[in-house]
Amino acid sequence: MQKNSRMVTSLAMALLFAGSLLVAGCSSSPSEEELNQLKSLREEVAALQKEVEAKERDKTAANQAVAEKEAKLKKCNDDQQIVKQRLGQ
Repeated sequence: MQKNSRMVTSLAMALLFAGSLLVAGCSSSPSEEELNQLKSLREEVAALQKEVEAKERDKTAANQAVAEKEAKLKKCNDDQQIVKQRLGQ
């Protein structure tokens, strides 16, 4: 998941860099088309960041569920060992 997060962040940075190159071109002011492209890139970056945040929340929830299941499994195993010990005596 961290690999995907880094990839999305790298992509976002590349898009922003490309957008800044368009804005900082030869002309003294950006054209309407360049402004629209920059706006589009910023919207795409924002959407990608929201997606990354959502995936990180999903990952956290999944990790928490796994931890709960592992704790329940450990308790069951401990209870099983206690029962085996008591039956053995």
